[in-house]
Amino acid sequence: MTRTPSAILSAVPWRAYLLAALYFLFPIALGASNLVLLILLLLWLASWRHRETWTLMRHTPIVWWLAGLYLLVLLGLTYTSASPDWITLHLSKYARLLYAVALIGLLWQDERAQTLALRGFVAAMLITLVSTWLNVWFLLPWSVSQRTGWGVSHHVFGDYITQNVMMSFFVVVALHFGRTGTLPALRAFWFLTAALAVVSITHLSEGRTGFVLVITGLIAYVLATVRGRWLVLLLAGIVASAGIAFASSDLIRARFTLAYQQALNYQADPLSAIGHRIHNYTTTTELIAKAPILGHGTGAYHVRVCDVMPDPATCSTYNWHPHNQFLFLGADHGVIGMLLYGGIFVCMYLVARRSRSPLGRPLLLVLTTLMLLDSLVNSPLWSSRESQFFMYMLALFICIASNRGPLTSPEPRTVDGTHTRPQ
Repeated sequence: MTRTPSAILSAVPWRAYLLAALYFLFPIALGASNLVLLILLLLWLASWRHRETWTLMRHTPIVWWLAGLYLLVLLGLTYTSASPDWITLHLSKYARLLYAVALIGLLWQDERAQTLALRGFVAAMLITLVSTWLNVWFLLPWSVSQRTGWGVSHHVFGDYITQNVMMSFFVVVALHFGRTGTLPALRAFWFLTAALAVVSITHLSEGRTGFVLVITGLIAYVLATVRGRWLVLLLAGIVASAGIAFASSDLIRARFTLAYQQALNYQADPLSAIGHRIHNYTTTTELIAKAPILGHGTGAYHVRVCDVMPDPATCSTYNWHPHNQFLFLGADHGVIGMLLYGGIFVCMYLVARRSRSPLGRPLLLVLTTLMLLDSLVNSPLWSSRESQFFMYMLALFICIASNRGPLTSPEPRTVDGTHTRPQ
């Protein structure tokens, strides 16, 4: 019997291997990962199964919220005053919402693909971590930071903010592997990896965002996995460790001291990092108030924010993005856009809370927390690396958390070593 191309594609395990390549490449090679994604989507379309896709969409609410937000971006084309260049950029940036939808379809109930994808991401972050530490002593050809020595900022791929965002989540992943592992040697390896990853953020990088995110991620993980008297002790330990890290890191201490000074002098120096943000928050809020329901249209923020600036001549300095994803969507798409984006977080949280997966439940809760916090100080859907990180990991952990059984991970243990099921 002659087999159709669709049947042949369905029989080949291309999907799991390409997903592993995608999740390995996106943290370290953005262009190569985009090529793999294109190949992956083309092959998926060639083996399209409409009934299965429709069933998935009907029973996975977050798919509708992701697609709904992109449809709102398309609707905004009908009343925007933005130039074609800004419009095209918005369509391409927010297309990652649809990438997340496609990845959910590819990863859904395929534990082999989920396992390989997670391993791909972990491998990429291990390379990043090792390279960051090696850069203290050696000038690596692939490292962005071409400075050696202790006490200076090191980042390897992209920029230090996006590296620290991803590394903050990796800290929790490594900690979870150490906590739930069965082999003592492997548990020790993952605990050591988590510790080295924390130090790479606190002492080998000057970013404030990473410091706040890693502390928040650890607190979220403890809240998701620990009960009883150990909860208070571990939370106190995290706060104490954060204090020690802050006191012992010249890089972090200098950055937070500078932030405090910039916040005090934001009116006199609106071009500073903190002054820039306060200026953006003020002007963007005024812009939202002028069209609160549907906003000003796709990409209109970049043009219309100039109308509410005290000095329109400085528009090109401030109109890239407002360092707050909710305000960014509010300016272009009003309260409806902000609510749709908020709905994505609600879905992530509900999937995590209802999950029976000892791997997916705590890590999806942590991912939700980090993405929400980052959305309040950055525009993660606008930054290419941050957008890919959050959308790709959202898709992966939505699927892992939705599994009917555990995914290559034993049931989590309490601090005293006993096993416990998620409540």
